[in-house]
Amino acid sequence: MTGKIYVVVSVPLIEQEFDMYIPTVKKVGVVKQLIIRIVEEQSDFNFVDDGCKHLYDKITGDEISDNEFVRYSKIKNGSRLILY
Repeated sequence: MTGKIYVVVSVPLIEQEFDMYIPTVKKVGVVKQLIIRIVEEQSDFNFVDDGCKHLYDKITGDEISDNEFVRYSKIKNGSRLILY
């Protein structure tokens, strides 16, 4: 799957994890909105975006900037992320 990487996104607010492929050519902020929509739909809207969610690296706890392109960020194939 060219141009996409596999990530696992943990959502502590609903205590669920989601496996997904995300595009590497988009900015993290755009991908975050995509992730939020997927989580909302897959959780039957138990999770609802309040506009203040951030993505974090699960290993380091570092926030991932919305302005970086995924390909140049710390997000790599197999990364574990937290949406909080």
